[in-house]
Amino acid sequence: MYLGSTMHARITILTLALLIWAASPLMAQREGINAQPLDSLELFQDQPAKVFELERFVGYDTYGALYGITQNTLFKSAENGEFEFQELMLGPISSVDIQNPLTVLIFYRETNTVVFLDNRLNEKRRIDFNQIDAFPTIQWVFNAGSNRLWLMDQNSQTLWVYDTQNNRPLFQSQPITDLINLKCRFNNCMAQTTGELIQISLYGTFLKRQPIQEGRLVDYNDKHQLIQLNNAIFDLQSKQHLIFPEIQPENQINGLQLREDFLYIYVNKVVRRFALNP
Repeated sequence: MYLGSTMHARITILTLALLIWAASPLMAQREGINAQPLDSLELFQDQPAKVFELERFVGYDTYGALYGITQNTLFKSAENGEFEFQELMLGPISSVDIQNPLTVLIFYRETNTVVFLDNRLNEKRRIDFNQIDAFPTIQWVFNAGSNRLWLMDQNSQTLWVYDTQNNRPLFQSQPITDLINLKCRFNNCMAQTTGELIQISLYGTFLKRQPIQEGRLVDYNDKHQLIQLNNAIFDLQSKQHLIFPEIQPENQINGLQLREDFLYIYVNKVVRRFALNP
């Protein structure tokens, strides 16, 4: 059957429209953060920069004390003195939680052990999870408050709320597969997988899921969700690209902490503080 030129044109236009429509989700996935309409926000430090010789920047606690790690030793610099803790027999320090300055947590992944320190970095107790029945193989540990811990178990791929007084799990999430990173506050956690961010409640339930295709979750709170992509920082909550004119683009960010409305960035042995709501 012969089709006129007008009909051919209509079919061609329809075909192109269908191809564009089908390809649009793939384009959005490839562009990731760049696919979202982002504003730029310039931030300038709100206090003088401070120089510290640290291998790893941990952050500031609620009393303004600074924590860092050098030669597998945790250091604390506070108004009432300088303190340190070292336990080489447990292996390298995997992470430090300073949400509660009166109970600082050090996690040693190599030996599946968590050490609890007081505000002078004296050891209060430790839990060797290898000595517990049906012990978890821990990937991450965070303070959940009220004698509880967040534990990410590598064996079951589930997140636990763990009672440290009775040495038993209170709640357990459904499995979280393809986990890239995990950050936790006292009352909730944010898990990043290869395709999404998952907010998890203190009862192990999934509260919210949102797609993310690139970048790495570096910190979050109720107001901000910070993603690092190469050396750039994006806030998914406010949909802003954060720009720091006082930090040269070629300088690698070595550490970052979000505390309340302040962002601390450690670059070239210098700590700078920025107010996110200037």
